[in-house]
Amino acid sequence: MQGEATLYDTLEVSPRACPQVIRAAYRSLAQSHHPDKQAGSDAASERQARINHAYTVLSDPAQRQRYDQAIGVREGFAERRGATAGQAQGQCTGAARRQGLRPFAFRPLV
Repeated sequence: MQGEATLYDTLEVSPRACPQVIRAAYRSLAQSHHPDKQAGSDAASERQARINHAYTVLSDPAQRQRYDQAIGVREGFAERRGATAGQAQGQCTGAARRQGLRPFAFRPLV
């Protein structure tokens, strides 16, 4: 990718990830990149600061909407996994799972 990474890239989630996935990604990354686990590393502190900033913006609905508009995420864009053409877009709800939809799932890169 050319240019600077987005906040979604920082948290390693889709632009349409639900709040539960964003929180899970944040918690996983914050734990694995915590500066206390990598003592004396300035890069770890910087990475943790970027992760915290990304979560701050993406966890607040108003800030996330403004950020999406700024980076040009289309309004109708949605992550669709396992859905047929006639089904609704995937959501992080029990109703979506009952309909056979699988919402975007965070899988850390290890």
